[in-house]
Amino acid sequence: MRVLSRIWYGPPEWIARCLTAKQRRAVNFWILVFWLIPGTVIWLTLRNELWFVGFMSVWAIWVGHLGAVAAETPVEEEAE
Repeated sequence: MRVLSRIWYGPPEWIARCLTAKQRRAVNFWILVFWLIPGTVIWLTLRNELWFVGFMSVWAIWVGHLGAVAAETPVEEEAE
């Protein structure tokens, strides 16, 4: 079980330790762009056959990566 845990959690932990929050936000943004553009094109091409699956896939890409970028965004201090 320990080997499985190292395989599953090892690469993300390594990336998190090697990159700053700013770099992780940039990586998430570009992954979003590279997933969203082809996903949208494929969805628009096949929208008559698989409209719901395509829409939900593009939506999941957008929401998933938007959440990842937001998680890496520093919290702004509120004015008193």
